[in-house]
Order: sequence, then C-alpha cells, then structure tokens
Amino acid sequence: MPTLSIGKVRYVWKGTWSATASYDILDRVQDSDGFIYESIKAVPAGTVLTNENYWVKLSVQGPRGDKGETGNDGPKGDPGEAPTAILYTEQNNLTDAQRAQARTNIGWASAFSSSFASAISSWVTASFNSLVEAYLTPILKQLCLDNGATQAEIDALENESDS
Repeated sequence: MPTLSIGKVRYVWKGTWSATASYDILDRVQDSDGFIYESIKAVPAGTVLTNENYWVKLSVQGPRGDKGETGNDGPKGDPGEAPTAILYTEQNNLTDAQRAQARTNIGWASAFSSSFASAISSWVTASFNSLVEAYLTPILKQLCLDNGATQAEIDALENESDS
C-alpha cells in the first residue's frame, strides 16, 4: 500500500521563544509580552518573531474598554486592560461516551465484537483500507485544499497512490 506523508498537521507548543532555537512549521511560541506566534515554515535559529516570512502573530492586544457607570453600591472600578494574549490549553479528557462514539465512528467497536484474535486479524487486513478511504481521505483532501493545493494536484496524488 502506498504511503502519503503530509507532514505535521497540528501545532506543537514550544513555550517561550528562544533566539538560539530553530523551529519547524506549525511550532507555536510565546514572546516576553505574552503574545503567541506560529511558524509558517521551518525557522532558522535567531529569526525574530516580527519576521513575517516565518511567523504569524496569533494574538493581539485589544482596545481598552469604556469606564463603567456608577452603581448603587458606589463607583465601579476601572475596567482594566484587555488581556495581552489568549493562551490555549489543550484538553485531552474525553468522556467514556465520547470515546465509545469515536471508536464507533472509525469501526473500532465492530472490529472487536467477535473473538479478539480473529477480529483483529481480519479487521487490520480487510477494514483498514476502507477506513482510511472513508474517514481519512476526505480530511486529507480538505487539508490539501486549505493549504493551497489545487484539485488537479490532489487528483494526481490519488492516482499516484493507486498505482
């Protein structure tokens, strides 16, 4: 079976930016002011975050809000500054129901409904290609289109993988 390597498909958090480090595409870093940047291609060490050939700024400081009105209990406090960055915290906590649904979506549940040894063997050999075709191929096509590939280029990749 042919293999199609599409590279990294989601970002990797690298923490605080370092001038001595090099970064790969889709690496995310934070500067000293809390702003978040994502690399759009491989970044050589020492490439500053303001270099738009390598980095895209994902968070910006918003405008200061209007001062609130005086309330019944006295004047409202200063609304303060808008946050300087919005930090994303990855969540990998699926409920049992979500795990069961995900397994059903990819055919995991049906593959293990009969005896374990025969089911795993037949599932791997008979179902894997159809699962890839039905589930992953549309995702890969959309990723290619989202990243500037033409339909003709996608068709060429599909024809190459079938031969």
